Amino acid sequence: MIYKIIIPGRPVPKGRPRWNKSTGAIYTPPETKRYEKTVYIFAKSQMTKMLKGDVDVRIKVYTKRKMDIDNVAKSILDGLIGAAFEDDKQVKRLEIEMLDKVDEEQVIIEIGEIENDKKRNRKSKTMSDD
Repeated sequence: MIYKIIIPGRPVPKGRPRWNKSTGAIYTPPETKRYEKTVYIFAKSQMTKMLKGDVDVRIKVYTKRKMDIDNVAKSILDGLIGAAFEDDKQVKRLEIEMLDKVDEEQVIIEIGEIENDKKRNRKSKTMSDD
C-alpha cells in the first residue's frame, strides 16, 4: 500500500546543529524542530500504520523560493520517524523533486514498503509463465 501525505505550508530545510556556549550542548535549531514536528503530526494523521520493512519514499516539494533539496529531504525524513517508519535507515529508495516559484507551498509524500527480492522474483516468474 502506498500512503500519500500532504504537508501544507513552506518546507523548512534541516538547519545546521547549533552549539550553546554556556552549556556546551548541541541542539537542533527551533525552526527545524517545529517543521519536523509538523511533518510528524501530518504523517501520523494520514497513515493507518507505521511501516516495518524497507521503504520507498517519493517527495515533491512545492516552494516559492530555491533551497537546498538535500536539507529539505533530511528535515522531512527526520519528521517521518516514529510516524511513518521506526528509523530512517529503512529508507532504501528516495526520490525528491523540487518545484519552485509556485503559488501554494506544500510537500506531497508518497511512501510505501518495498517488496523483498524473493517475493518480487516469484511474481516475475509467475507472470512470465503465463
